[in-house]
Amino acid sequence: MALLKLTVLCSVVCVAVFDVRLVESQTPTLVFDSSVNQSAIKLYEAVKVLCTIPDRARKPAEVHLSFSNAINESFLSFKLWIYTTVIFTLGIKPEHETSFVCWYTDTQSNEKSEISSPINIVVSALSAPLAFLIPPVFPAGVDYKMQCETPLDGYINTTLSIYDRHIPDRAGNESFKYLTSAALNPGACCTRISRTNARGTLEYLCEMKVFFNGRTLISRSEPISDRPDELSVFLANTDKGTCHGTAHLKVRDEWRPLCFSSKFPVIASVANVVCRDLGCGHALDYTSFKNKDYNAVGTPNCTGTEKKVAECPVLSPGFCDKGTLQVICSVAFPAPKLKLDKHEVAPRVYVRTEETVTLECVFQSEADIVLIRNKQEIYSSRALPGYTLSWLLRAPVTEGEYACYIRAQSSSSYRTETSNIIGIYMLELYRSSMSSNPWDADLHGAGFVHRGIVMLDQVWFS
Repeated sequence: MALLKLTVLCSVVCVAVFDVRLVESQTPTLVFDSSVNQSAIKLYEAVKVLCTIPDRARKPAEVHLSFSNAINESFLSFKLWIYTTVIFTLGIKPEHETSFVCWYTDTQSNEKSEISSPINIVVSALSAPLAFLIPPVFPAGVDYKMQCETPLDGYINTTLSIYDRHIPDRAGNESFKYLTSAALNPGACCTRISRTNARGTLEYLCEMKVFFNGRTLISRSEPISDRPDELSVFLANTDKGTCHGTAHLKVRDEWRPLCFSSKFPVIASVANVVCRDLGCGHALDYTSFKNKDYNAVGTPNCTGTEKKVAECPVLSPGFCDKGTLQVICSVAFPAPKLKLDKHEVAPRVYVRTEETVTLECVFQSEADIVLIRNKQEIYSSRALPGYTLSWLLRAPVTEGEYACYIRAQSSSSYRTETSNIIGIYMLELYRSSMSSNPWDADLHGAGFVHRGIVMLDQVWFS
């Protein structure tokens, strides 16, 4: 009887141990991510595969992805602590056209699971080659280059070809004609042709052929045309001013911002050409934004002597690390006008000792301004055209010649011309000099008037 009980007990224990081992060694599953088109996997594209371990597998577990012909070597791995699925991303190279499996290990016992069923990766497509013009935008009549590039570095056994066709006057099926091709040497990426006198009459297309694992894969770019652009310039701002704001060029009926590279010191030249192009004088102040916009058109490579931005060859936005320009042209920054309160403008004023005088500095621009006195800020205000800054000179008024000017905040070296000058003198002193010797009276106040221009109001852009 005792022997029978022992036999039954051993049977139960053995079954239990077998059951635990069965659960712990359940096989993982390996599948393609739902985003992958298995029938059109492209060379060098990123392909995601998902390895899922059983829900009851002990964690942490180390999940491995391997070539099916080298299951003891881990190609990629990841440690799971909570979840049951690992997403592996493969950059599909020629050697990855094979089958993969996944498996996992218990990090505590180092026990290895069964191997998943394999998945096969078959490359059957290529990413399209890159087709673009140099410069990327241009006016009519200029010379340009058409360039064809591989989408990534590293392609081998690759040939690039360029085709063109005349743009039909009406919808048609005119075929592209072969122009040239180049078998790329290791490390090479592109081929190009040169053209003259852009007129918007041609379309180009790139073709890429890759000899790959005994077969040839082919892809083509979208057609591009040599359509010239007007490349008119525009300074965008929040008001109606045309001579200050952020610089944009008109490309394909769209206003697109410029961008700049810290390696090419052309910002000052571009700013001056922008102002000249708009008929806004010269650039008083300019600065570039830290980051380029997603649809930046590129960098006008101006020398500063051009009459229009369209005369400057545009460098690719790929070289840019800065954004477009904030420009203030001289026409947007006119000299202010100085006058006496409730009086017409006069070059000379005589006042009594007990009188006070109010001077007004009128600023004819749309810019924001800040009022300062003796280089000290008094207050700031968002000004409208015709904004008036008043200055009260209390009795007794200091004699002198008064004026005002406007100065940009970003740099003290940029300022308007000085306003008209108003000389203020004491009436009593004038009468005294006239009564003592009217022929020697200095109408400009020499000898008793403080000479020089006194800057009452210095206004800054904010």
